Parts: sequence; C-alpha cells; structure tokens
Amino acid sequence: MTRIPLKDARKGLAFLWLLGGAAFLGLLILQSLLGRFEGRTQAVWSWALPTILPVLSLVLSVLGYEALREKPVPHTVDRTFLRIAHGLSFAYLFLILLTVLIEPFTPYEDPLELYELSNLWLGPIQGVVISALGVLFFQSKSEDSDDQ
Repeated sequence: MTRIPLKDARKGLAFLWLLGGAAFLGLLILQSLLGRFEGRTQAVWSWALPTILPVLSLVLSVLGYEALREKPVPHTVDRTFLRIAHGLSFAYLFLILLTVLIEPFTPYEDPLELYELSNLWLGPIQGVVISALGVLFFQSKSEDSDDQ
C-alpha cells in the first residue's frame, strides 16, 4: 500500500478546489455583469454559493489551521483513497461548470430552472465529496512507524 504525505495530498486537493472554484465563480461573475440572468442574479447566486462554499471553506480552514501550527505533525494517506478524493472532486467541479456552460443550450427559458434541477444530482455528490475530503482534512491519528 503506497502512502504519501498528507500535507502534499491536501495541497493538491486545495489547488484543484481553488482553481475549479475560481473558474466557476469567475464564470458567474462574468455572466452576472453581462446581464445574463435578467433580474434573477440574486437567485442564481443563492443557488451557486452553497454548491461551492462548503468545500472551499473546509479546505481553507484546515490549511489555515495547519499553517499556524508551531509543530507540524507528520501524517500519511493511502494513495488510492487520495485518487478517489481527487476523482470525486474533479467530477463534482466538472458537473457544476457543465451545468452553467450547458444552460444556454437547454430548453429552459429561466437559467434558474436548470440550476434548481441540478440540485437533484449535485447535492448527493457534494455530500460524498465532503465525506471523502473530511477524512483527509480532519485526520488526527499520528503517523505510525508501520506506515512509512
């Protein structure tokens, strides 16, 4: 079983989430400024923020806590589990971006109709992603000598 430093795993996931989150929020900011949502901008943002902020808050909070620790504690994580967390994160971010990008090509006249519909699949996937990331970002067991 191959293990890698938890610190490196967290950095990689943070990069993925910050990049994906920035792309998603940047796209919505651009669309909002261009008037794409015609008076429904606040409703669109009320849909968008809960799709991304819980995970970004989790990631940034733990990274901030670790950055302020005086004495870092070495941990490792199984590479296979990390790949699963990366895959789930990428899939979730892809689905969020796809929902926004594909909206003009759907039969829905109001973008919010599609966005609200997407909660049917985004909500459960977000729960699974947060569970996987929670394991990686709240690990508290010290590294055993057997894990090295």
